[in-house]
Amino acid sequence: MVNIPTLVAPSSRTWLGVAREASTGTATLPTNTIPLDKSQYEVEDMPHYLEDLAIRGSMSHRFADVLGVDDASFSFGGPMYGDVWGYFLDNVFGDLSTTGTSPANGTTLALAAAQAGTAVTVHSASGYSSASTVQIDSGSIAEVVVLTNVTGTVLTFGNNPLRFAHNNAATVTTVTGPYTHTFAVLNQSGGVSGVAGAQPPTHSLTDWTSLTANVQARTYPAACVGSLDITGNSEGLLMGKVSGNTWLSVPASTIPTNTTTFTAPLPAWRTTLSVGGTAVNYSGEYSIAIKRELGVYWTAENQQTPYIIARGDLDATGANKYTVPSNEDPLQWMLTSNQQQLQIVVNNGLSGTSQLQYTFNMTFMDIIKTKPVRSGVLVGYDAEYRTRANTTDVGGSGGLGQMTVQLINNIATY
Repeated sequence: MVNIPTLVAPSSRTWLGVAREASTGTATLPTNTIPLDKSQYEVEDMPHYLEDLAIRGSMSHRFADVLGVDDASFSFGGPMYGDVWGYFLDNVFGDLSTTGTSPANGTTLALAAAQAGTAVTVHSASGYSSASTVQIDSGSIAEVVVLTNVTGTVLTFGNNPLRFAHNNAATVTTVTGPYTHTFAVLNQSGGVSGVAGAQPPTHSLTDWTSLTANVQARTYPAACVGSLDITGNSEGLLMGKVSGNTWLSVPASTIPTNTTTFTAPLPAWRTTLSVGGTAVNYSGEYSIAIKRELGVYWTAENQQTPYIIARGDLDATGANKYTVPSNEDPLQWMLTSNQQQLQIVVNNGLSGTSQLQYTFNMTFMDIIKTKPVRSGVLVGYDAEYRTRANTTDVGGSGGLGQMTVQLINNIATY
């Protein structure tokens, strides 16, 4: 008799969930789903086995594989959606400021608020209630939180610890979407939520396959992004690819919920690219490579899990294909000007809470290579560039940065 399986797991039904961790390595159920290309959806547990190759008077090679330390890796790719990919940007950059629209119920802080705090005291809580979306402060240290409780003049937001410290009398308002998020490299010594060493937040990645007993999914905690590659071809979609390391996976704590927004991806033809403040209309393709140095450290603490997956320097490089030039400006930028500002803006053409827009800003771009290409009907230029650390492409944590990414959408917090 033929054995027919009682359960199969179609790969097209799998999905990836993401959630910011309140504490590094604490497996957290997903709050959002990130759609991916099936061919670029890879997670892998990596226990490190130690070989026993000591000779024993026998013509055999290996006598044991001893389980050593462990970690896991991930690599995801697909359209770079204008909402949920903010989680990956937050993970790789770490410095995030957010402002909302339609401010109302204006008040001020009655007491200074410390970084990593989960409540603030205001002079008046009139107009504030649980689930209110609230902006604290302004400029590069503005942040948006969602209230979980209001008691007297104390506003609590347990799921959104403060990223920055705020002075007494800082402005506080209720806000609505769209929200403008600015990502920059984290430089403050306290790191995100007060964690020492300028470390960005970590995230839990949940892989739903239906194969895990009882809960149908596995969670990969302490995810750290090591690279984020962005490409735009005028004939295709804005695309992203992200990779990095996590702790070894564990079964999800319960069956996770698939929370997909069904936001439409961004067509790359909706890009405005400018060099030195002047729009360039003849770039057919562009790419940005954001690289974050990762170090996976294990220690003698009677644990197989990494002691820390540490984030080091952030670098940003890229390339532009000028496919229809009418002069040799791309060559002259390298030969004479070299250092230029590069700004790439991609939007969906909508407004209000339906607006989705990325602005990739590199104030100091050094063009290191420009060559003529004749592979098409017309002569073009292929250019490569590197970014330079500067005091403009930074956020509320100050210091020096390579670039910033501004994202406009209807998500209040990351």
